[in-house]
Amino acid sequence: MITKRTTSEIMLLVLSALSALLISPFVYLRYSAGDFLVAIIDALIILVLLAFFIFVYITRQVDKAKFLLATFLAFAITAVVIIRGEGHLYWLYPAIIAFYYILPERLAGIICLIAISTISIQVYPDVNLVDFATIVMSLVLTSLFSFMIFSNYRKTHEQLTLLATIDPLTLSGNRRALDRKLSDVIADQTRQPSTVSLLLLDLDLFKKINDEYGHAIGDQTLVEVASLITENTRSLDALYRYGGEEFIIMPLKINLAEAMALAENLRILVENHKFSSHIKLTVSVGVAEYRAGETAESWIHRADSALYTAKDLGRNRVVAETEVE
Repeated sequence: MITKRTTSEIMLLVLSALSALLISPFVYLRYSAGDFLVAIIDALIILVLLAFFIFVYITRQVDKAKFLLATFLAFAITAVVIIRGEGHLYWLYPAIIAFYYILPERLAGIICLIAISTISIQVYPDVNLVDFATIVMSLVLTSLFSFMIFSNYRKTHEQLTLLATIDPLTLSGNRRALDRKLSDVIADQTRQPSTVSLLLLDLDLFKKINDEYGHAIGDQTLVEVASLITENTRSLDALYRYGGEEFIIMPLKINLAEAMALAENLRILVENHKFSSHIKLTVSVGVAEYRAGETAESWIHRADSALYTAKDLGRNRVVAETEVE
């Protein structure tokens, strides 16, 4: 199955292709000026960038490609400066920004520190003290500002991503997070099949709670249920709010019988829990084990059918998919 390319893949493809395109005129300019050595180096850089493009396009190994690309660019720029002097170090400024864009801040900082230190040692004998200090400080400040900007950007991005996948009331995963997790689980099952189950829980007669106690108490009850479930399931299992008063727990790395036992424990736990405002609450649960080759919709549909059977049988019970077939 061909999956859509990630933002990181597209970014690396564009960066390597654009860099090769922008450097290519310099091959001609260096050659025309008689600077054959640097022209050859520029040509080699272009070839390597194109090789990176092909590598990412075919293998899609983004993390490895990011590190290799950043390391190569730092080495290439440093080599050109060593060969032809400080006039060529201007390439390091955009490269520093690129390093922080494609790599974690700490790793980018290490690469920048090595490149700046090597270049500083090389240019020191050939420039006066003021020029040397200007070069070093401008490079260090570029690296420092890039670190601050991209560190703040990544933290903000992570927070926004988290907010986009969390149900604001119960702090469980939302439908977007559930869809993403289901896709990942099914992709894993395609590569390496294993036993995995899910639980679909519904709060019995929840509308009655809202009608009698008000929506504020109803919301508080949802929060308490989510907290109760989270505290009593394994860390590898995730809770998602599927609907108004419906929750899904998955992926459970257990078979159907084990998932049934877990669901029964949760049912008893909810039934015996003392909720706020002395509310008595029960849950009905549908349990389904993943079947090879099926879609996420089919998997949830089987759990949903089991849940409806539990409702029809009087609520406050657990029903497996096999009991409705």
